[in-house]
Amino acid sequence: MEDKEKAIKNALNTLDQLKFQYENTEEGLEFMKKTIDYEKIRMYDGKVWGSYTFVIFHNVFDIPKVYYCIVDAETLQLKGIQEDLGVQEIVYNKEGKATGVKFIRPSFPYDKQ
Repeated sequence: MEDKEKAIKNALNTLDQLKFQYENTEEGLEFMKKTIDYEKIRMYDGKVWGSYTFVIFHNVFDIPKVYYCIVDAETLQLKGIQEDLGVQEIVYNKEGKATGVKFIRPSFPYDKQ
């Protein structure tokens, strides 16, 4: 299995741990595979994340909303979920299980959150 497929699989496992709803259909999974790409992203906290990103959809009141999963390119661990208003950074416990999210807003200094 190549890194892109592992990145998607790991991210979806993390989303399931967080009970994050996304379009978990065959078409949705195929779309994720088509949209995955490697890039270096400067996050709102000033850190540069070398990562794979891909698109997922979540229906809000039956209107599909786009989210971007950001997966660390080295560890293949989901780092965050980017949306219109910022990034939900994934919080992990010592065992590596996702326990929650920390929201990073672009207009609010990261070190004050």
